[in-house]
Amino acid sequence: MVEGVRIAWTHTAPGDRHQTGRALIRTLAAELAPEADLRVEQRCAVCGGPHGRPQFPQAPLLASTAYADSWVVVAVAHRQDAAAIGIDVELEGSAPELALLFAPGDPPGLRGWTAIEAALKADGRGLMVPPDRVRLSPDGRATVPGGGEFRILPVAAAPGTIVTLALRRPGSDLPPTRRP
Repeated sequence: MVEGVRIAWTHTAPGDRHQTGRALIRTLAAELAPEADLRVEQRCAVCGGPHGRPQFPQAPLLASTAYADSWVVVAVAHRQDAAAIGIDVELEGSAPELALLFAPGDPPGLRGWTAIEAALKADGRGLMVPPDRVRLSPDGRATVPGGGEFRILPVAAAPGTIVTLALRRPGSDLPPTRRP
């Protein structure tokens, strides 16, 4: 657990990663809200497709999922502990093609990239916000244009992975992000 957010990870077969992610989310959710309806839904705010941020329509919970190769990482929090969460994972030594996303500037390292992606997931707009516009500060915060600030927390996860959590606490004076 990191700052009240439950986090789990596991290996899975490539074709099973979404099912595995949902199963991990439900397991963590049952620990936080055992009496709640833990039905998980995913609906893209842009196209309406069955993908995007996992949501609990009948439970006071938030969730986020990330994938890297055969790894699935999930985070679940009770709304009393978090107003927004996002999680991301990369494999140590991987080299995602980031140069075009950050040109003409230099791309971040893997820890910076996972922080940016986690913040964009917590924000709710994902890559609809240009990643090069997210600002990381030395005090462990990420600022997303039009979305405010998130605390950035490294997560000690499986060996060989870099996992980062973005978190906004309830009652924060930061305005919520307007979703498309």
